[in-house]
Amino acid sequence: MDASNPASASGQQGRLIQNARALVPVLRDRAEATNRARQIPRETVEDYWRNDLFGLLKPKKFGGQEVRFDAFLDLGTELGRGDGSAAWFYAVIGVHELMISLFPEQVQAEVWSNPRALVASSFAPGAQPRKEKDGYRVSGRWQFCSGIDSSDWIILGGIFGMLEGPPRPDIRFMVLPRSDYSIVDDWHVMGLRGTGSKTAVVSDVFVPDDRVVSAEVMGAGQAPGGRVNAGPIYRAPTWAVFPFCLSSSATGIARGGLEHFIEMMKQRVTLADMRSKAQMEHVRARISEAAALIDAAELLYKRSAHETIDKIENGEALSLEHRLRSRRDQGYSVVMATNALEILFKSMGGRGLYDNDPVQRAYRDLQAMGAHIAVSWDLPAASYGSVALGGPPLDYLF
Repeated sequence: MDASNPASASGQQGRLIQNARALVPVLRDRAEATNRARQIPRETVEDYWRNDLFGLLKPKKFGGQEVRFDAFLDLGTELGRGDGSAAWFYAVIGVHELMISLFPEQVQAEVWSNPRALVASSFAPGAQPRKEKDGYRVSGRWQFCSGIDSSDWIILGGIFGMLEGPPRPDIRFMVLPRSDYSIVDDWHVMGLRGTGSKTAVVSDVFVPDDRVVSAEVMGAGQAPGGRVNAGPIYRAPTWAVFPFCLSSSATGIARGGLEHFIEMMKQRVTLADMRSKAQMEHVRARISEAAALIDAAELLYKRSAHETIDKIENGEALSLEHRLRSRRDQGYSVVMATNALEILFKSMGGRGLYDNDPVQRAYRDLQAMGAHIAVSWDLPAASYGSVALGGPPLDYLF
């Protein structure tokens, strides 16, 4: 996509949205099997490749499309209407193309020597690597590695010492090939079951220096990849954009649940008097309230996403106020989407208690999403309120 040519960019984005929209019924048909398998089916991965939905954030020099970051986010929202797990997988695996682009050029070349390489991650520090000549010796354990079964590489966080003023952990990220880690099949969970977010274990592996980049350097927009990749997104403060991907599918998941609910209510009748559920005032009111919450959540989320990327593309600095508001909007959009599904779930009756019910599945997926530390409402809410009252920011992901 040529960002300098608005007509070209708009046409490409429209085609990608159409491709994602066409996959929604496919993902819906596959959703229950995906949840039972507790990982993303190979067919879904192939569907994403065949519809040009991967490679969007990969630099052009390595065969990528380099679309605007918010165009990528819009696809995650659309896919959420089909299946929450498939959409979460897409957003997380897709954003890792950006993360790999921040490493030195030789690391990017190594990863993308296979043009279809996919990368998983677990950014929470799971080890304290030991320095050796030209690299580090690493052993550790990392949970919540979404899409690990489908991936060829993984990005893992570690604590490499302490930084001064005030003292804080020196967190860095390492890139390891599939041969360097094993997978523990421990993903037995309430929501987002199909993401396959299993545990990675590394035992006494050597990681070269060039496969390690500081989280602080990424957060400052000064990662090595920004010196070799032309797009402004590769020099943006990473934590001002990265969390957007994790909440990108929330309103899509909620909208998919609403669509299922409406279709069910059109067909259902009460057993006592055979009265149509669709004729009941409270059912109509709950549909209206849920739809309004979903629309409001999407407007809130997209406002911050599009404004943030506009500023980055135009070379504008992201103010503290803007970054705090963006984090607030990301978190609260998930709160509203979840509240919308709770309204619908409570109107489902006993049939909604079955695990294979699509409204319940969407509700579970949103609850699981909101538990993620980068999506949870508590941290950005406290941070925004603190600054509004004259205090410091409390959210390290702003």
